[in-house]
Amino acid sequence: MTGTAADPGDEWAAFEMRLAKALGAMEHATYLVVSLAGEPRATASAYVQFAQGGLLGFRAEAAGNQWLGPGQGPSEAQQEMLTELGWQRPGSAPQGRNWVREWEEPVPFPEVAAIAVQTLREVYGAKSPDRLVYRSGGFPAHEGPVPDPELGIPHDRPSAPAAAVVGARTHPAPEPDEAVASLEAALSEFVSGADIVPDRDGDLPIRVGSAIMFVRPVSGRPPLLQLFSPLVSDVDMTPTLLDTLNDINRNILFGRVFWAEREVVVSMEITAVGISAKQIAFACVQLGNLADHLDDVLRGRFGGRTMFEVPKTLVN
Repeated sequence: MTGTAADPGDEWAAFEMRLAKALGAMEHATYLVVSLAGEPRATASAYVQFAQGGLLGFRAEAAGNQWLGPGQGPSEAQQEMLTELGWQRPGSAPQGRNWVREWEEPVPFPEVAAIAVQTLREVYGAKSPDRLVYRSGGFPAHEGPVPDPELGIPHDRPSAPAAAVVGARTHPAPEPDEAVASLEAALSEFVSGADIVPDRDGDLPIRVGSAIMFVRPVSGRPPLLQLFSPLVSDVDMTPTLLDTLNDINRNILFGRVFWAEREVVVSMEITAVGISAKQIAFACVQLGNLADHLDDVLRGRFGGRTMFEVPKTLVN
């Protein structure tokens, strides 16, 4: 009896079902990134990523030209296909430099998975699910481990030794100076090509629509990466303002919003140990988009001044 090769369509159908199940099982404040690997004729560094926001909705992004190699961005026909699949074009608020779709509860996860698979196959050129890898994790607001999505594809980097993750006491942490140096190198990779100059305090300012976000390494054990953005200034502290900030903090997935010295600020910190440029980019995207939304909301309710009075242009 002669065997027959598996139908590529069957492989993709099975992967699509696994992806839909994984998306439906995502916990609040977690993310999942599915990207191409080892596909010479496909778009290098292409990915589709997902973030579970709970009350803030479910968000999916497809890689924009900013993250792809020269000449590897989607063709006009492929861009039209992305539009037909419902992706919003980069540069249209509020998504910045990626293609974006968002859903409110209840999220149609089989539909989301189908859109993602068609994007990976027909736009970015993935020939088989075997050419895909994944990353998953949690935002700072997520507590505890993130369950494996069970996609049937490999993780995009080797797992850390058990002693490094579970038995941290037996695996010495890197020296702070060494970790901060690695962080600065990764941050330099993220901002490559952009005209970003450190300010007098050494913070890197990144323009985010009507807001501005600052990024700085913080020494310590462990060393941290801090991101913060002044939302509105010249605002008095009132019970109503504090109640509003408290409500925001209950609903956002990461960071915190607070009042200090007549200014409302949003801030978050993430560990700098082993951080990559992609992880930095993801954090900058999330906090930057949040800042550019909240500054207008708070100014509309409580007055004050935002940093810029311009149409929204978000990061990533």
